[in-house]
Amino acid sequence: MRNRRKRNYPAAIALAGVLTVLTAACAGTPRIEYVYETPDVPAFPVFPPPDPVTLDEGSETVSMPLWYWQKIAEYKIDVDAIETYLDRLREAAARREAAR
Repeated sequence: MRNRRKRNYPAAIALAGVLTVLTAACAGTPRIEYVYETPDVPAFPVFPPPDPVTLDEGSETVSMPLWYWQKIAEYKIDVDAIETYLDRLREAAARREAAR
């Protein structure tokens, strides 16, 4: 029993030392905040019409390839996500200023 304690004691000291160094390294590292100038997101862009566009004047519908509409939807989703992200950044900055 005593021999086991003698063997575990240096390992416990080494582990405590490593954990102390790791904790100090994490606590002492400055946090990097990326603050960029927040650009204004323009209005939804006007896309050029694709080549195979057909207009049915009777029902007033426009037919376009599916890939074109998918690109428009993807763009709109990306713009909405960027607007949400920028709004959250502005809110966080306002909260930080209010806390000071």
